[in-house]
Amino acid sequence: MSFELAGAAWVIPLAFALQGVSAALILARLLRGPTGPDRVVAIDALTLLGTAALGLFALHSRQAVMLDAAVVLALVSFISTTAFMLMFRTREAESPPAASIKEERDQ
Repeated sequence: MSFELAGAAWVIPLAFALQGVSAALILARLLRGPTGPDRVVAIDALTLLGTAALGLFALHSRQAVMLDAAVVLALVSFISTTAFMLMFRTREAESPPAASIKEERDQ
């Protein structure tokens, strides 16, 4: 499989640079995230950026095999995000709401 970006050789380096900036901002959210779900969303966004980076690398190196790795990473990311969502859902069901805790302290 061979292809070229006609007259747009500058697009791939620009996309890599923008992904680097996005990754830095997402890492800041991952480190600052006040709650667990915020951090899970940041991890999910980082894996999405990794998938996009693999796709860009496949375009740059002209290797279609990298697209297979991108698809596998996307599937694993989806499964892990779903698992984290179920984990936080059961934690919310087990713990009482914050308003009822505050009312118990006030009494």
